[in-house]
Formats: sequence, C-alpha cells, structure tokens
Amino acid sequence: MGKSKKKRKQQANGVERDSNPLRTAQRKFITSLPKQARSHFFSPTHITPDQRAEIWEDQADLGETLVDSCAWATPDPRLLPVFKHFGPIVEVGCGANAYWAKWMHNEGAVDVVAFDVSLTGGGKISGPKKINKTDTSNKTQNKKKGLVIREGGPEMLSEDDPEITDRTLFLCYPDEDVMPSQADESKEEDYQPLSMAAACLEHYTGDTIIYVGELFCDTLSVDQAPWGRSSANVFQERLGCEYHCILKMKLENNWLHVRDTLSVWKRSKTCCMVFQGSDDEEGEDDEEVEYKYIPPEEMLPVDAAAPCAAHLLRKKVDDVKSREHSNNIEEERKRKRNDEASQHTQIAGNAW
Repeated sequence: MGKSKKKRKQQANGVERDSNPLRTAQRKFITSLPKQARSHFFSPTHITPDQRAEIWEDQADLGETLVDSCAWATPDPRLLPVFKHFGPIVEVGCGANAYWAKWMHNEGAVDVVAFDVSLTGGGKISGPKKINKTDTSNKTQNKKKGLVIREGGPEMLSEDDPEITDRTLFLCYPDEDVMPSQADESKEEDYQPLSMAAACLEHYTGDTIIYVGELFCDTLSVDQAPWGRSSANVFQERLGCEYHCILKMKLENNWLHVRDTLSVWKRSKTCCMVFQGSDDEEGEDDEEVEYKYIPPEEMLPVDAAAPCAAHLLRKKVDDVKSREHSNNIEEERKRKRNDEASQHTQIAGNAW
C-alpha cells in the first residue's frame, strides 16, 4: 500500500526490474578494474601493453553486447531533469532498442516520439536485419501515452505536425552509422555517406537540440580527432554556427576510450550589419556581415582549468575578490567620512 505505482510496475514476481541495465553492467565492469587502469589506461608508463590489450578485449566484448542490447552511450539520473525541463522530445536515430527514449519516459514520464529507419537493427554493431519493404508491420513498434516509436528518419522532422515540429530534438550518437546517399550506390563516384545529424538540421525547425556524444576536441582517439566518434564534422560545424551551447555535462559513465557529454543547444538569433561600399572604388558592393546574438544569461562561462592549472584560475578569482574587497573597504571609509562631515556641519549650524 505504501509503494508507489511506479515501484510496483518495476517489480515482477517479487524481483525488482533494473530500469537501466546498461549503466549497471558498465559500472560493474569499470569499477572492477584497478584504479591505475581506470585513470591511466592510455599511459605508456602506468599500464603495460599486455594489460591494456587484455582490458581492451574484455571491454570490447562487453561493449558490443551492450550496444546491441541497449545503446552506444549510457544515461544516468543526473541527466533526467534536462529531458524533463526541455521536453517534449523527438528523437531521430533511436536505434532498434530505443533505449534512451524508453528510459526517459519510464523514469521521468518524459513525452517522447522516437524514430529510426530500422526498428529491428538500427544502431546495432551486428548491423540491421534486412526487412521486406512491403511489410508494414514494423512501422510503429511501440505506441502508448507519452511514448511513440516509429519508423522514419530526418525527413520526419519536416512533417506538418505540431506534435513533432514543436518538440526538442534529441540526437544520441547520430553518425556512428552513416546514411546511404540518394545516389546510385552502383556508381562509386556518386556514392557518398551522408551525416544523419546534418540531415536532421536540414529538416528541423525548432529551437532546441539535446546532443549526446563526443564533440570537437573532446575525443581521445587520434584517428577520429578532432570531431570525435559520434557525429560528423559537417553537423558540428553547422550546429556551432546556427546554435549556441547553454549546457554541457559529462556523462556519469563512459567507456575507457570515450569522453561523451550531454549538451543543450539553442538556435541563435542573428544581427546583420551592412558596410557601405566605397564611392571611390568603382564596382565595390556593400558588404553584409552577420553576428550571433547570445543573451548574457545563455552564455557559457569561458574560464576553465585542468586540475594541474586550477591554482592559476583560482589566483585570478582571488585577485578579483581581493580588489572588490579593497574597493568595498574604501567605499565604506568614504561613506563614514561623508557621514562625519555631515554631522559636524549640522552641529555647527545648530550652535550658531
């Protein structure tokens, strides 16, 4: 009687259901490793090549299983308020498991519509299964109040349906698998992989995007630098040009070789400035220059320091505080002097 409806739903035959098995399995593996391996996995001096190879193989075996059964990145409770605040959500590329969509709905009652071009194999390392194109039984895999999982890709964001267009767009590892282009694949010169994330920006008309994965200069992989392993450069360039980041959070759980974050981006308003061409230069046209307008309350702090350099940043902060304190003391002294002068004037006036 004292248990909530949600708690009762998480239990079956007296056994409590794990609402985030990916997080549980990943944490169990990571915490089982020596602290030296967790903190210095790629160090040439702290870990031997044999140790690194053994851990890597174990992580790869477990990771592939968890990607195929869950997701590429791992949600955690700290992220749930973000989805609740910016919901309702539309996710493109949810994968066959729709893991994040189901997690945020089941744990936080977030309203989600999720799409993937393959609801049987999308996002799996083992690859999507071939589906008979005439089979329509897979068009909608799950439909209940607050959670809809449908077949579809970026083009679904252009649907004339407020139930989709008015939502915050969520992308998690959108370019781990590339989309085939519309060109004929038999002609090699015409075939180019297309960024699904970039295609979403072509169709999305809303104002807010939540992105999970690696971003520019965050990755540890030299081969995948500087853009990381989860989205193409064409997407990140356009995202940084047309939007501005208002929130960035490290995921609580990452694999040893990954630095995934959750970031929230708002569409930027722009200001156009026109510089008139010189009358002296024949044929010189006016020049238009655009700048983004970011309200002060939406600007990320610029100051950041690694632990080895944090004392330099603290010194700057301490210096500013010290100057502010000195200014406050000086202002207080001036106020007291003014008060005393006022009192002396008043006394002399009364005596006269």
